[in-house]
Amino acid sequence: MKYLHLIWRNVFRKKTRTVLTMSSIVLVLVLIVTLVSLLAAMEQDPSGGKGANRLVVQHATGLANFLPLSQRQRIEQIPGVVAVSPEMWFGGVYKDERPENWIGQLSADPDIYFDKIFDDAKIDPKVNAEWKSTRNGFVAGKSLVDRFHWKPGDHITLRGTYIPITLDLVYVGQYTSGDESNIFFSNEVLNQATWRGANKVTGLYYLKVARGEDVSRVAATIDRMFENSDAPTKTLTEKQFQLQFLEMMGNVKFLIRGISLIILFSVTLIVANTVAMSARERVTEIAVMRTLGYRRSHILSFILSESVVMALLGGLFGVALARWVFIPMIKAVGSKTSLSGFLINFKVSPATLLMAFTVSVGVGILAGFVPAIRSSQIRIVDGLRKVV
Repeated sequence: MKYLHLIWRNVFRKKTRTVLTMSSIVLVLVLIVTLVSLLAAMEQDPSGGKGANRLVVQHATGLANFLPLSQRQRIEQIPGVVAVSPEMWFGGVYKDERPENWIGQLSADPDIYFDKIFDDAKIDPKVNAEWKSTRNGFVAGKSLVDRFHWKPGDHITLRGTYIPITLDLVYVGQYTSGDESNIFFSNEVLNQATWRGANKVTGLYYLKVARGEDVSRVAATIDRMFENSDAPTKTLTEKQFQLQFLEMMGNVKFLIRGISLIILFSVTLIVANTVAMSARERVTEIAVMRTLGYRRSHILSFILSESVVMALLGGLFGVALARWVFIPMIKAVGSKTSLSGFLINFKVSPATLLMAFTVSVGVGILAGFVPAIRSSQIRIVDGLRKVV
């Protein structure tokens, strides 16, 4: 610690060069922290583990194909199943197609949805009762209500896209949960409309299982039950269902890691160049320090410490910028798009903080290692000769 003042002064010996080098580290750390936090958020369960007993049944070939409503009764008869709700993604246009007007639109069974399946969500009993009694009523997540300022009794119009109908829905009330980017309306709205799948098909089934240990058995039973039918199924846990959307984007994790390694290698070269330039400019000074009694180990530790301090300062600023500027900005913009459901847990976790600081120190050590060794090996005579 007694040499900290000397190390600090040498770091900022050339202020412009140091600031520019630190800026490159800041940009790299902002990018890495943001990407890693985004990936972690997309992989986390929005329900916080409360949906461990929920299963999603979809068509084996993917969400593009429908399931017959006749399957519901057979699934309900499986031991361990508490409740089953058909669910259809409507995907209509609200107001216009601008991203800020995007909302998730799902049909469900009001009689059981918040009572038995999504019982971890919070909804006023009066609102829930009114939703059950209002055929074209809908409930919305609190974040959507705050964004669009809906009041009970307000009508909204959804223009269908792949389901060629237009819905006129009445706002009943709000619910609060991990994911508040959706509205829910009754399946009967679609079943009583005029389109080819009315009262025949559904997009998927959401169901609740009584005990966690029964989840695997129930999932296997459902898939086995329909494996030879015209509509074979693929039953997933709620978390697996959410992760498949991430998998649709390809190997995102590999891509993020690859990008991170490339930019880390680049910034390490930048820092190494800065440290090497600083050491070359101080050859005579290092020789004088050796003459005054400083050992080779002192010189090595000084140069290496300067590199680590520079990288660590850049890392601190980078993490601060990512945590309090970039991530809140991305969440604010993303909350108004279809990505809102994936951004619920978008934040800098303690593990990401530790990773960022480890990366900073690692860059400092790798970048300063060679210049530090070379500086410590300078012969006193050679160093003093540079004066002339």
